[in-house]
Amino acid sequence: MSSEYPLVAGAETAREGAAIKTFVERLFARAGKLPCSFDVRTPGGVVRAGDGAPEFELTIHNNDGLSALKSLDELHIADAYVRGDLDIEGDVVKAMWLRDALFDDNRWLKMLNRKLLPLFVGRKKLNPSWIAKHYDSKNIQLYATDDDYHAYTPGIYLDDEETLEVSSERKYQFAFDNLGLNAGDELLEIGCGWGGMTQFCAKRGVRVTAITLSKDQLGYTNALVDRLGLADKARATYQDFFTFEPGRRFDGISCMGVIEDLSDYPKVMERFASLLKPGARAYLDFASGKVPFATSSFVTKYIWPGTFRMAYMPQLMEAIDRSRMQLSALWNDRRNYYLWAKNGQLRWVQNKAKIVAEAGEEMYRLFRLLFMGTAGVMNNPNYDVTAYRMLLELPAEGAVGLRRS
Repeated sequence: MSSEYPLVAGAETAREGAAIKTFVERLFARAGKLPCSFDVRTPGGVVRAGDGAPEFELTIHNNDGLSALKSLDELHIADAYVRGDLDIEGDVVKAMWLRDALFDDNRWLKMLNRKLLPLFVGRKKLNPSWIAKHYDSKNIQLYATDDDYHAYTPGIYLDDEETLEVSSERKYQFAFDNLGLNAGDELLEIGCGWGGMTQFCAKRGVRVTAITLSKDQLGYTNALVDRLGLADKARATYQDFFTFEPGRRFDGISCMGVIEDLSDYPKVMERFASLLKPGARAYLDFASGKVPFATSSFVTKYIWPGTFRMAYMPQLMEAIDRSRMQLSALWNDRRNYYLWAKNGQLRWVQNKAKIVAEAGEEMYRLFRLLFMGTAGVMNNPNYDVTAYRMLLELPAEGAVGLRRS
């Protein structure tokens, strides 16, 4: 071993030691400079990568885990973690920065989901199953969310130590205020999640029409509004946004964490303009990448298949510019997204025993990796991924400018 990654304890076999040495050398070659030092542990010993105290530890449980690491293939490593061949503990968010040194060249997987299946089967037929892949998981995601609203998109943090509950309440109030809603108004909520915005608005006298393609979320949201005595104000229906024809216009649209699933931006803007009353607004929050399709193979395989992608701002802004919708305000949400994912991961780990009992070890590992990876990309210093809150407005007829906030 070189001085850059000394052997702390002897590897179980010379072959094992050589394999770990190869992995670390290739990682250094790809990364140039590691974000921090870390340990690679096997049953026979520990290898230190980098200088100084390790900030996290990779544990290899078997040959499959070792082979996955040697490949430097992000999806193979993710597969190994989900199966339990590998473990990551310590500063797991910083560990995700090592993804910059990994390969993600699974072009066939991405081409099949993003182009071939939509082309030959059709997006309308595929969309329900795509959404169900992640969201119809027996509501297991609630173990990573706040207790009051079960928000599955970032809250707004004024302090890094604030809770999920405080940040989620502030987010919904922020959206409510910026939409300019009042009692008696009607809101269209696209992708209602587990009823956070639905209940927040209904409690304030706003009538909410919520649509979703998750049957689990549909059942949960309608049970929630019934339990809270809000059934006269809110109702969720199983409905695709692109085929939704309500026959009326709304006083506002909420689209939180959903534009990533609605990648046909010109069509989205056309639909917003047809569904909003003149002078009404649409509120969105979303993750954004620097390239048109920044979605990892792990996300495509396990989480959001199909045409899901982080929003690509040049294309989104062009679609807005060519539509009747006007950009009213834009806020950077990257820090909020990082804190939400980091805190969600911590809460997920705290609830491990319950999650494993209900859904199994593999499901626990799958979602933990999602939360770790999300927090990692949202505080990675390369800034390849960010997030935004956006406010759009359909100008009132004859208006010279947008209405004031």
